Amino acid sequence: MSTVCHRAPWLVTGVAGETAPVADGAVVVADGRIVAVGRFVDCRAAADTVVDHDGAVLTPALVNGHAHLELSHLAELGQGAANSGDMPGWIYELLTRREAMAVDADGIMTAAREALAELTASGCGLVGDIGNDPASCGIGEGGRTEVLFFLELLGLSRVGEERALAMLASLADEVVATPHGPYSVTPGLLRAAKERARRLGQRASIHLAESADETRFIADGSGGFPDFFRKRGVWDESFVPPGCSPVTYLDQLGVLDAETVCVHCVQVSDEDIALLARRRAKVCLCPGSNRFLGVGTAPAAKILMAGILPALGTDSLASNPVLNLWREMQLLVEDHPALDPATVFAMATRGGAHALGKEADYGTLAVGKKASCLAVDYNGNGKDLFGFLVSVGNAATLTWL
Repeated sequence: MSTVCHRAPWLVTGVAGETAPVADGAVVVADGRIVAVGRFVDCRAAADTVVDHDGAVLTPALVNGHAHLELSHLAELGQGAANSGDMPGWIYELLTRREAMAVDADGIMTAAREALAELTASGCGLVGDIGNDPASCGIGEGGRTEVLFFLELLGLSRVGEERALAMLASLADEVVATPHGPYSVTPGLLRAAKERARRLGQRASIHLAESADETRFIADGSGGFPDFFRKRGVWDESFVPPGCSPVTYLDQLGVLDAETVCVHCVQVSDEDIALLARRRAKVCLCPGSNRFLGVGTAPAAKILMAGILPALGTDSLASNPVLNLWREMQLLVEDHPALDPATVFAMATRGGAHALGKEADYGTLAVGKKASCLAVDYNGNGKDLFGFLVSVGNAATLTWL
């Protein structure tokens, strides 16, 4: 078994508390795992050969906490003009286009795999992917980027709930199933999906507090969603607004816990954030999608102050012009210039791995973890290395180790 030492002028391990970059750093890899990491002088003896990465910084691969690769054939929707915040209108347009497009299953899978290749090329080692077709669990087969697939459940009417519960009961245990969100799923379906996830030791990934329309709908049944559901023919008046915030609603149903990934969290109050922290829920922010849809900006600084290290996600090509976590970091910093760059980078690496329950393999460069490592082009002196990493955006150039 060959042991290779990858050496570069700079090393970022991503380990909590290790925010200072290591000069003349190295990662030693054997059989796909990290066997040593740190200063080159301390690692050289553990390797058979040395590979130099001049003008680069070694980093953990990025982790995308939330994507919809299955929607990649609808990328034209994400290339258009930004939305004005009309979330129900955007969803209606998405569903209408998806139903009108004459794209077969092979075409959908091809577009999804092309999007996944885009993620891989930009240094993403792990992605939490949401899809509505069980066949989409095969999108990542044979690829470098590991895909953690969530089968999404929908059903706000009685008929929709029965259909979704029947599907849930029929699934093999290895399939990870998750409810879409509080405004699109009945209370019974939310509970049933979460109870199954708990029994099987699986994560739940739920869209939460993404738009003002969602907040109004859960609070008192107003906003644009009732008309959207009527137009879609799925409104039967059976849903009773709980009269609280979406976060409180999920908590009242017993859905919030350390195994729940709450995606977006744009429309959250201080009380909501405190509740998420008490329940140790995970949070995933999607600044690119939020900006495109015009739904607002998540209060990232307050979420961090509450002790939550969020993940970052791209969402889909239908709501984001490009799937690139370097750009997500760049947009987050634009929205929140006071954030510590090292923390932002941690969100795109360690935060995502922790949210998806994959921290044993991803998110940091540490002995025993998968050799999911990048050499990112960088010619600076190390003083503002993290500032560079979180601002380079689409211009990031890298190679996989």
